[in-house]
Amino acid sequence: MDAQPTLLPEESWLVQATAWLRARAWILGWWAGGRVVVLATALVAHSAGLSGYLGKNERTHPLGLLAGWDGRWYRMIASNGYLLIPGRQSDPAFFPLYPILLRLVHSLGIGYPTAGLLLSNGALLATLVAFEAFTRELLGPSLARRATIYVAIFPLGYVFSMSYPESIVLGAIALAGLAAVRGRWSTAAICAAVAALARPEGLFVVLPILASAWSRRVGASALQRGLAVGAVLAPVAAFASFPVSLAVIVHDPFAWNHAQEAWGRSFSPLGFVRAFTSLPAAFGHSAWVVRDLACFFVYLVLLAAARRAGAPLPWLVGGVAVVVLPLFSGAFTSIGRFGLLVPPLFWGLAWLGRRTAADGAIRVVSIVLLTAATLTIPYVFP
Repeated sequence: MDAQPTLLPEESWLVQATAWLRARAWILGWWAGGRVVVLATALVAHSAGLSGYLGKNERTHPLGLLAGWDGRWYRMIASNGYLLIPGRQSDPAFFPLYPILLRLVHSLGIGYPTAGLLLSNGALLATLVAFEAFTRELLGPSLARRATIYVAIFPLGYVFSMSYPESIVLGAIALAGLAAVRGRWSTAAICAAVAALARPEGLFVVLPILASAWSRRVGASALQRGLAVGAVLAPVAAFASFPVSLAVIVHDPFAWNHAQEAWGRSFSPLGFVRAFTSLPAAFGHSAWVVRDLACFFVYLVLLAAARRAGAPLPWLVGGVAVVVLPLFSGAFTSIGRFGLLVPPLFWGLAWLGRRTAADGAIRVVSIVLLTAATLTIPYVFP
């Protein structure tokens, strides 16, 4: 019998890398498919002159539809830094990591609108890979595959292609969760801090990290316990660093809260009740609140389905917090977008799609709704 050829170390690495890429080629395919839907729809909207509330700069860019809404604020921060205007909408309402990354990409000679599109869409591919690996670790390969596909074509997933940090934050959350489950606390700390520096919802990743640290405490060395504590504290410290930096930059550590108030977000214990009682007036102001109201109830159903799928309780508690706590500001506004940062929502949807017919229906409906939702961007005042 002939002896098998011995592979050199670099050849062995290449074989392993090739096998890894082939096993995940389907992720690339669904990422490309989902982005083609969004980008092509944006191009059609631009060609048809669907401008709505878009600003002048967004109207001139072929994909300007995806650079609108809060993308303008992120570009302003990236180019000019923070400025608080008391009593008016101003940029301290937005967390700092995405503008920092946007400025880095811009420094390569790329215009800000294009830089945002490259950053967000490129990050989504990495996010899908991380999300699939994390979900597979927790809930198995079959559910992980469906959940990852659903992320790529989720109806509100057009936000992943906009100049927004959502694709980066979801990826950081998934990587932090995966690292915590595997006991890699330094990686968990870095990823959790990234999530909390980009969006306030990123702070809630502390709950599953704490649960993982607690479950692995028995038999852990003093060093491992210390690193685990560091991973738990990292998102809290990152979150707290924002008001500290605002105190230095705009001389007001509460600038984020004050800027949020100018958008009509004022958190109070009675805000939850006010969110429902003010619905008639909200409908009169903008019929688009129906979308966020529908998302709120759909998300609760998906969280319940995620529980049936076996999602760990800390992830569910964090998901409920992301979906419910914004109502204490007195409005349903942006609930749909906030839910994009809740992994259990996609797990719940994947559980509902466990049968072939249901899976096919979810894919078709998601693509149709993704197309329709992308077309509505110019007509929703941010």
